[in-house]
Amino acid sequence: MKREHDIEIKDELIVGYLAGEADPEEAIALQDWLTHAENRAYYENFQTTWNQAHPAKTPPDVNAKQAWQKLNLKMEPAPMWKSKPRKGTNTIFFRIAASLLITILASLLIYIRFNTESIAEVKVNTKDSSKQISLPDNSTVTLYHNSALLYPSGFGKQQREVSLSSGEAFFTIAPNKEMPFIIHTSLADIKVVGTVFNVALRNEQLEVSVKEGKVLVYTSQDSSYLEAGFTGIVYPATHTIRVKDSVHVNTWGYATGKLVFKDAPLPEVIADIQKVYPYSITLGNSNINNCKLTATFDNDSAENLLNLIAESLNLSVVKNGTVFTLEGEGCP
Repeated sequence: MKREHDIEIKDELIVGYLAGEADPEEAIALQDWLTHAENRAYYENFQTTWNQAHPAKTPPDVNAKQAWQKLNLKMEPAPMWKSKPRKGTNTIFFRIAASLLITILASLLIYIRFNTESIAEVKVNTKDSSKQISLPDNSTVTLYHNSALLYPSGFGKQQREVSLSSGEAFFTIAPNKEMPFIIHTSLADIKVVGTVFNVALRNEQLEVSVKEGKVLVYTSQDSSYLEAGFTGIVYPATHTIRVKDSVHVNTWGYATGKLVFKDAPLPEVIADIQKVYPYSITLGNSNINNCKLTATFDNDSAENLLNLIAESLNLSVVKNGTVFTLEGEGCP
């Protein structure tokens, strides 16, 4: 390996340095060489000519060989010096070195911090209960049972992107036209500016139901805008999107606590209730399945809700631990 003091400072080396192609040993030797006033003057003149020859280029993009051919037409060859330290120049050298070191360290710290924030992920998993997540941009996500959400620890600084790897989630997105909110899933991506909607990965399909606003659902083969009151279903085999002009209003009941039934068959009512509350509901008589219900419940307790249903259908409720049983004659 050459020592810095054995490296000859030629015009080719200076060109390589300005072009960003000098290796660390050459750069150190050049810095040592520049501690002499006569060398500094020559270098500054050389650098001025370089800038005139390459006004629209930045150093990393310049090829040293081509640059030298241009500069050689404008300048006389430089005298060959070997970099030798002189008495009284150490202070200047150390000042330059310290300045360069501070700049490099500052840039490195910024780079490390930015990339660490971008790479590091926050993982949220649920099992037997739902969980509400407040994101840094004031958006909220209600994660349903057995679901998983991932997002970068630097979320909201450069982008607003999350991944729903499994399960179901209800999103209330804070508006930001400059930075759209994107949800990645295994079947499609969903892009929004500010809206309220539900995303469910179930039965090997993706279902997106919009409560407020408008969302864009897109795959490698298809894309579709969904407005409030619409549902989009993505099929894995074709990656196409089927759009329905309706939503099941109780899809997001687990997040809002509100259930609305309009002449709904009792099996459907029971399924919606069991999605919201951690209880099982059984029937003491198969004829009860024939009953229909019209009612609205808003954050009622499970026990109160079932008592109201029993009263309206002329039934009774028996509770045994986490199991409720509806009993009675049922409906014809």
